[in-house]
Amino acid sequence: MGGFETTKDLIYLMPGARHFKGAGSNLSVGGFTREPDRTILTAPLAPPVSSSGDGSEEKPAAYPVLTKDSDQFLDRNKSLWISYDYKPIVMRLPKEMLHFDLNTASPAGSETYGIYPYDAAQLVDREGNIWFGDAKGIQRFFYTPLIRQKFPNEAPENDKFAVAADDHGAVWISFGPKSNGEKGGFYHVLGGKTKRRLLPVTSGFAYRAPDKTFWFSGKRCLWHLVGNEFVRVDLPPEMVNQSGFLQAITADQQGGIWVSFGHHGLYRIVNGIWTPYGGRNDLPKAGAMIVAFTDSLGRVWFGYTNSQMAVLDGNRVRVFGPSDGLQVGNITAIYGRGAEIWIGGEFGLAQVDQGRFHKITAVDDQWLRGISGIVETANGDLWLNGVSGIFHIRKAEIFEALKDSTYRVKGEHFGRREGLSGIANQLRPIPTAVEGTDGRLWFALRNGVVWLDPAAYSEKRTVPPPITIQSVSADDKGYAPDPHLSLPAHTSSVQISYAAVSLSDPEAVRFRYKLQETDKDWHEAGTATPVTYRNLPPGSYHFSVEASDTNGVWSGTPANVAFTILPAFYQTLWFRSLCVILFLVAVARLYQLRLRQLARQYAMRLEERVSERTRIARELHDTLLQSFQGLLLHLQVVSDLLPMRPQESKQKLESAVDQAAEAIREGRDAVQDLRSSATVTNDVAPALNVLGQELAVDETNHSASAPVFHVEVEGTPRDLHPVVRDEVYRIAGEALRNAFRHADAQHVEIEIRYDERRLRLRLRDDGKGIDPKLLTDDGDEGHYGLRGMRERAKILGGKLTVWSERGSGTEVELIIPAAHAYMPSPGLPRSWLPERFFRKDKERKR
Repeated sequence: MGGFETTKDLIYLMPGARHFKGAGSNLSVGGFTREPDRTILTAPLAPPVSSSGDGSEEKPAAYPVLTKDSDQFLDRNKSLWISYDYKPIVMRLPKEMLHFDLNTASPAGSETYGIYPYDAAQLVDREGNIWFGDAKGIQRFFYTPLIRQKFPNEAPENDKFAVAADDHGAVWISFGPKSNGEKGGFYHVLGGKTKRRLLPVTSGFAYRAPDKTFWFSGKRCLWHLVGNEFVRVDLPPEMVNQSGFLQAITADQQGGIWVSFGHHGLYRIVNGIWTPYGGRNDLPKAGAMIVAFTDSLGRVWFGYTNSQMAVLDGNRVRVFGPSDGLQVGNITAIYGRGAEIWIGGEFGLAQVDQGRFHKITAVDDQWLRGISGIVETANGDLWLNGVSGIFHIRKAEIFEALKDSTYRVKGEHFGRREGLSGIANQLRPIPTAVEGTDGRLWFALRNGVVWLDPAAYSEKRTVPPPITIQSVSADDKGYAPDPHLSLPAHTSSVQISYAAVSLSDPEAVRFRYKLQETDKDWHEAGTATPVTYRNLPPGSYHFSVEASDTNGVWSGTPANVAFTILPAFYQTLWFRSLCVILFLVAVARLYQLRLRQLARQYAMRLEERVSERTRIARELHDTLLQSFQGLLLHLQVVSDLLPMRPQESKQKLESAVDQAAEAIREGRDAVQDLRSSATVTNDVAPALNVLGQELAVDETNHSASAPVFHVEVEGTPRDLHPVVRDEVYRIAGEALRNAFRHADAQHVEIEIRYDERRLRLRLRDDGKGIDPKLLTDDGDEGHYGLRGMRERAKILGGKLTVWSERGSGTEVELIIPAAHAYMPSPGLPRSWLPERFFRKDKERKR
């Protein structure tokens, strides 16, 4: 590639070419024009230049290079800014002027600002602000959609402006006298041209009636503009020589005009005749009427300073106040395009629909304070003028607020930072917001009038600030955001920090965030405060945070961070799977145990039946069988003696008859014992004592002398279960019969001991003893005494032990757990430990 040796010429390289060309030597090379992002301009707006002047040779389109000691750059509106190193000025050339030769640009033909940016910083930020910085400070330039209306004789500050819309986008503007005594102004603005009308109009109000005529307040009169003719209308006679001011005006559908006079109340004029309160007695008299409005349905609305509002609907008047839900303070604005009417006041905004009020709240409460101007555009948006500035609420936000009373609306706000130099009046003239017939919006301030074109403004949107995730911390330990961020097990607290910066209005930026796995809806925050989540279970999480622009519109491009909380070993899938398996095994085991329990219950019922049959067998053995055996012996003796000794056999036969009767009595008593339950629960010792005494003197006792018998009781006697008492009596009775009838004992004693843990019964005799073989084999075949005793003890859950040797006597011990033996004492819990212990012992022996 070739080039030029001189550095005074401008050279360029066309796209796709391999050689540089010269643009000419008549240009002073001092620098290049830069784009807002500081890159050299490659596709500029200026027309191409040609060295020959006839356009025959293709040249690149380029801004001319400025002379030395100067600098130039484009902003995001394509306007050109020029600054000089040694001149205390900065010039701005709108893009419409860029067809001029920039080498001849001068302060006289451009916007000029007194700044001395020598060796200073220059910046065009992403929001479109233009910054200059030098040793004295920082200067910020920005574009605003609000255009200030200029007048031939500029109105001073603190003047009160009234605005009314005319046809073809024109407006009428009036303002009060100046502070230096000069009269106020009255202007007609159309197509950028402002024409002053010489008419003594004051700033009370400017009103366009439904018949397209205008009403203006004058000094001690009204002016009615019909076509191009102004007609003077005198005030009510009682007000001619009295002080007062004109506050509000509106027209009804019957052709009447309602006018509010300060200090004098409300009047209605028809055909030149004034009537106080329109001849009605049902309109409020207390409080000053500040604002009036007639809606599309013909209803006339009146707003008062005492937080009251009245509506004249046909021939009926209805008054609303705070008790009806109207809570906006002094009413200073009323407007609506349909049946729903908007009410603005010193404390906020509300909509009334068929007598029901819906209060509207905003993300910043100050944005809805002191509303004195309301415009509802055809697309349903609201534009409000209040003490904090101009607030634009979109229809979608209004819909959400009317649906949810807790919803806080967002929108574009224009205050001092956005180029609004004044605030809206709160008393008069109002309304302070008017929609022109061309769609432009006009806002009256205390120091002027500004207008805005919503159609043009809607094409320009504030760039939302970029938002970044700064850090993620787990239990106060910080981590850098990472696509594969893992946090340790047992993490109890996760904190996420984020930030977004707006150089236009940092305080206006709002945030909303969501943790996808836990949050159903977005959470809004007014500042970038860190978000903390506690006790999150192990797993993967995705956090998103989004910022709004300075007008409250969400960016739609959130910043995201993903992190994973690692599980502890007992939180892993394999551990949980193992627990599930163990649980299923346990359920299966419990199911098997339940089946065994049911089988055991069935076996116990079967055993109960068998035991009952066995018990009946024992009863028969102890009563009937023994008696009948003795009877058979007597009958055998009678049979042997009958042939040889009839008299003796007769005696024996009579004895056998008596024995048979006794057997019948014993059988009947046994059956009675089987069918009835005993009511006496503590007569074991006396009963055994009686039984022992009877056996001791029984004629069947073959001892030379009656044995010595004794019953001893230890401990405090306790009531026994009836069944236990009967079984203990039968076991002890069988042991006593064996001792008296078979052992030839001389001494027999019974010891009964009542313990807390058990009932113990011991029977000892000094008889001839029992063969050890009989103790092991439960006695001889066909003899059921010892076997029956053990069976009875087993049924009671007790233990029967027999010690004996030949010639050494016999000792029988019966032990029954207290839980089985004793009746429960009233109010005392039943002891489960002995019962459980002996139950285990019982099951082991089974």
